[in-house]
Amino acid sequence: MKILIAQDNPAGRKILSKIVADLGYDPVTVNSGEDTLEYVKQNECSVVLLDWMMPGMDGIEVCRQIRMLDGEYACYIIINSAREGSDDISRALRAGANDYISKKTSSTELKARIGVGIRTAQLEKKLMDLNNRLKYLVRIDSLTGLLNHTAILKELSIELDRGRRDATSTSILMLDLDRFKMVNDTFGHQIGDKTLIRFSSLLSQNCRSFDRIGRYGGEEFLIVLPRTDEEECLAIGNRIRIQTGTLQPGDDINNLRITCSIGCCTTVNSQKRSFSLIAAADSALFRAKRAGRNLVKSCK
Repeated sequence: MKILIAQDNPAGRKILSKIVADLGYDPVTVNSGEDTLEYVKQNECSVVLLDWMMPGMDGIEVCRQIRMLDGEYACYIIINSAREGSDDISRALRAGANDYISKKTSSTELKARIGVGIRTAQLEKKLMDLNNRLKYLVRIDSLTGLLNHTAILKELSIELDRGRRDATSTSILMLDLDRFKMVNDTFGHQIGDKTLIRFSSLLSQNCRSFDRIGRYGGEEFLIVLPRTDEEECLAIGNRIRIQTGTLQPGDDINNLRITCSIGCCTTVNSQKRSFSLIAAADSALFRAKRAGRNLVKSCK
């Protein structure tokens, strides 16, 4: 962890740098408020030792500006100043400082207070990492790594709203692995899971970076295609269908051929709502199944 020391006095920077180094961390020094703010904007910065009086922007204003940033990790800010009045301390804390240390404080206490700041910053980082991990897990299907049912529907609504604003078409593909129950019944659920995982990887490889792919349920998948007309939608669907025929669920299984049926639907200027778009694509998928499977059908 790097600790940022904002201090215009060379002797003060040297003292604080030694304390930080003695604690086992790397000191990074700047000598102005503007440089402090710029460093925090450009780098992950968990702890800042901030002098009150600096050329240009003072420490109080820097503290306020840092608190207005929308960073992934919140800085633990310690104001270090020769001022000792209760009004000054209160002003620093109201500006967003976590702690206030007088320049008359002994090096032993200074080291202890900085240590508290470092431990607090480490705990906060762990908590934010866990929260980010939880947000990820809430959106992701645990088997395939694709978006789950709820998340893909939310992405569809977002893309339709964007398409209506931009007057662009949005398309979707509803995909279903043909006779997937037979795969589970004949080869076992482990091979069935491998099939779903490899099919999911195939979908990711055949879609564009801005497309959204989700596991709609069981062996059924939904792909959201922003800014895509019907012709492009059908082309993507057929490319996926052809590639699925080459899929090998297991290295030791040579007599299992995987196919998929696909229903396509496009809404011009994204005028349709998500439920009606999905219903139309689902109907097209049903017609592909009835027509013999391993087909792509449009909702028209």
